[in-house]
Amino acid sequence: MYRVLVVDDEEMITDSLAAMLSETERFELDVYRAYSGTEAFQLLNEYQFDIVISDICMPGTTGIELAKGIRQKWPRCQVIFQTGYDNFEYAKQAIREKVAHYILKSEGDEILLDAIGECIRSVEKEMDVRAALLKAREETRLYKAMLRRNIIRTLLLDHEKTDYHDQMWDKVEISLTEGCPVMLLAGRASQELTDETALAIDMAIREKIMYAVKSEAVWQDQNVIIWALQPVDHENLQHARAVVKGMAEGIKRAILQTLGISITFVFHEKQIEWEQVSRPFDRLKRVAELMLSGNSQIDLAGIEYFENRHGEEADETELEKSFVSRLMAYISEHIGGDLSLYALSEKLHLNPSYLSRRFKELTGQTLTETILNLRMEKACDLLKNTSFRISEIASMVGYETSANFSKVFKKVMKITPREYRDSEGRLH
Repeated sequence: MYRVLVVDDEEMITDSLAAMLSETERFELDVYRAYSGTEAFQLLNEYQFDIVISDICMPGTTGIELAKGIRQKWPRCQVIFQTGYDNFEYAKQAIREKVAHYILKSEGDEILLDAIGECIRSVEKEMDVRAALLKAREETRLYKAMLRRNIIRTLLLDHEKTDYHDQMWDKVEISLTEGCPVMLLAGRASQELTDETALAIDMAIREKIMYAVKSEAVWQDQNVIIWALQPVDHENLQHARAVVKGMAEGIKRAILQTLGISITFVFHEKQIEWEQVSRPFDRLKRVAELMLSGNSQIDLAGIEYFENRHGEEADETELEKSFVSRLMAYISEHIGGDLSLYALSEKLHLNPSYLSRRFKELTGQTLTETILNLRMEKACDLLKNTSFRISEIASMVGYETSANFSKVFKKVMKITPREYRDSEGRLH
């Protein structure tokens, strides 16, 4: 699944384009919307997007300014400009900002879908780890990686520091800042890892996240690798976490395609002081070794996912039995809140694509269909049994405007909210 952001200051264009992309069968897309460049920047600070489709001429933050910001913050994100203006100056600026495609709105959906296909191929090409495997065969790289791992493990877990460690820190190019808090990431492989394949995986992850996250492998056994992570910019921890979560699906797919190894990640995203790493490390290691199957469909889960309702550790099979009921309970309790795929994945500590795919496999319905049905059921109940204004009901079931609520309600129920209320004998 590829995450796409549609940006246009004309709400009707944004909504119709997002709807078309959500419904296309050519690609599996997780589509988000922003109605201004400023709103797009807010989303880009929280989430990782593979593709951004943006208008150029927007009040406030322009598409050109947005592309420039994306190039700085998410350098591997593909940008498509879709504009109503055939302007040579705009095209020049688009080239300068390394925009992947410049499309006129009049060219139609197929041209845009073709451009998205090219962007997806570019994203997949960047994830190819064959080059990383070749580099891993260089003895010097392998030696340095193993030495780095030993030094970091000794300092983090054993808290032993000698003059030797100080001398070797820079020589072996350790990226972490000693003493600054770390996050922990574990990868569980479906088969035994050699030193070379482990290093190939490590290098692929480093290349994918190094612009926002510093990483060092600190421990490895036959099937598990554990990394210590720090944000490059300590003031933007949220962005670093989003980068780690965003890379999991692509890395899993690339490693399977190139090395024939399935890998699943478990993330301890809370920062830990060096002196306190031992206990969280042991817990993460235990989860990766004992509670996660080697061929799991999960791309990345937060370590909190492996706790049952009583806070006790539970294995993947046990947790999946309660997957749908836990998710449905949360949706029902927060029907008026943010029920985006990302928000739900954060709540369940699962990566969005797995949550969406697994929910449909278990229920036969998409999350979007389920949420829409529950919102309409709640709206009907409120229209029938309360005197709340329609604008108030719209907000209570998760719609920002009564106009948008009325449009969706009529599409689903075939009558307007007011007509429904009247037919049930309620006063306006």
